[in-house]
Amino acid sequence: MAERKVVTSAELNRWLTDEVRSVAGCEQCELTWKYRLREPEKLGGCNWSSLNLRFGEATDRDAALRAAVEIEVRASEQFILADEEWPVARVVSHSSVPDMRPRMLSTPLFHLDTNLINARQKNEAVNLLEKWKSDGVISLVMAGVAHEEAQAGKGASAMARQRKAATHLYTTSEPGEAKDDETFAKVEMILFGVANDRGRVNDVAIVCEAIKWHAILVTNDGGSNSQKGGILGHRDTLHKQFDVNIYRPEEAVAIIREKLAERDAYNKMIAAMTGLPVPLWSGED
Repeated sequence: MAERKVVTSAELNRWLTDEVRSVAGCEQCELTWKYRLREPEKLGGCNWSSLNLRFGEATDRDAALRAAVEIEVRASEQFILADEEWPVARVVSHSSVPDMRPRMLSTPLFHLDTNLINARQKNEAVNLLEKWKSDGVISLVMAGVAHEEAQAGKGASAMARQRKAATHLYTTSEPGEAKDDETFAKVEMILFGVANDRGRVNDVAIVCEAIKWHAILVTNDGGSNSQKGGILGHRDTLHKQFDVNIYRPEEAVAIIREKLAERDAYNKMIAAMTGLPVPLWSGED
């Protein structure tokens, strides 16, 4: 490694800030060094450590955090602080320290359709969704109509389905609410033309409830070789008209895994900047 350049505190701060402001979306950020080390040999000879990052207005926070981590590595290899009066470690105001993201993902509600009640726990994707719900990672509920459907019927299989449905919270809509704003009629036309039996009426109502609650509907209804239509078979049209997202359980799992990876990577960056530990659940979901 080349010999480090000796700089003053002000010079190092100017260099750090100029570097982060050269990144798109970070033009109003401020980046400054944080701690002066009494034992620089513990950091490969660099006598300062960690950075304070202050966001500006309209800052791209993810870009700023990634840039700060990369800039710190380069700066620690290039600069050493001149001998000055030993300052008190810089204190970062709460407003300038980005918070780690919580375990609960910032996704919409997930609405579980009746066909995924999974009473016998044989659907691995739904098992995982339910585990994430129990661990406080996602909000997984049922539409009120789907909950009522799951409570119907008699016999051993119906009892198992009812017990499983009882473990789920559910959303509700006022009777006729979707019909009042013509949502029901529009969804009915997209799915069936005419919903001429109770099952089809319930399917329409389930989609309408997802639209009302801005929820992600998770279902196995349709979209297969044997059932080309149904809810999944018309999800592109439903999304285009109502901005509602509809996924198979395996697709919902894949999306959640991406969000988990983003959350954990973000928290790892914050930990690298602040010296705080990552949450115990990081990487475990």
